[in-house]
Amino acid sequence: MAREYGFIGDIPYTLEICFRADTPRLDCRVSFHFEDEKIGRVTDDTRDAWSPFIHEDKLRFKLFPATGPDATGVRDLPFAVSETANRYVDGIYWTALAGRQGGVAFFNRGTMGAVRESDGGFSLPLVYSMYYIWGTRMLNGDYACEFAVHPFTGEWRQADLHRQAIAYNFPAVSATGKPGGGALGETVQPLELGSENVILSALYPENGGVFARLYECAGRNGETSIAYRGSPARVLPSDLQGRVGEPLSNPPAFHPWQFRTFEIEAANR
Repeated sequence: MAREYGFIGDIPYTLEICFRADTPRLDCRVSFHFEDEKIGRVTDDTRDAWSPFIHEDKLRFKLFPATGPDATGVRDLPFAVSETANRYVDGIYWTALAGRQGGVAFFNRGTMGAVRESDGGFSLPLVYSMYYIWGTRMLNGDYACEFAVHPFTGEWRQADLHRQAIAYNFPAVSATGKPGGGALGETVQPLELGSENVILSALYPENGGVFARLYECAGRNGETSIAYRGSPARVLPSDLQGRVGEPLSNPPAFHPWQFRTFEIEAANR
């Protein structure tokens, strides 16, 4: 863990970066103390109409990745992941700047955009505090931002960015209990999927059954085998109202970006 203490103008901050041996991802947390400072395009007009969505006016985390002039922005959108030539690279869970030999991605928590700045920088906006005609919110007190920096090599489609960003934003929830006898072994994986581009979005019980919602995340046709408790599962399609159909063949097929919900049963049921 590396820590840096300092000031941006009169604003004190603490930046923490966590390095791990098993991943190139750098987990970052930066905390600030504000006392009504103006951050953005500074003005004294309480009804100022300058857009607060100009990211490079904000307090931000900025890198200078060596991706070359041909680099393109990449971001995840609702039901899609796509490239963009726009200097504002706005994504839900992650954004990236990708060149021919590799690039760098931001995995975000609470901030949904990045910007390719005119000096070659790639930045993640963190804080804005300014008068605005449609709603002013000045900051006072302690605030913290969390995000991750993930460098990658090769073509961005092969870097598994979406799966890793989802894992960062939704870490596994765990609870402690009484020690068992070890019958479950060292690894417990109730549901096993056999695809690189089909991701489990939700696993939940309902009306006495176990339901799994999966989606295709790479924009191509695919299929995934589904194993439940270590054996091939019976897969029954379900709509969003919980109505369950007849069993399907396993592995089920997926169209690009398709979401599908299934009731999952043990094969010998």
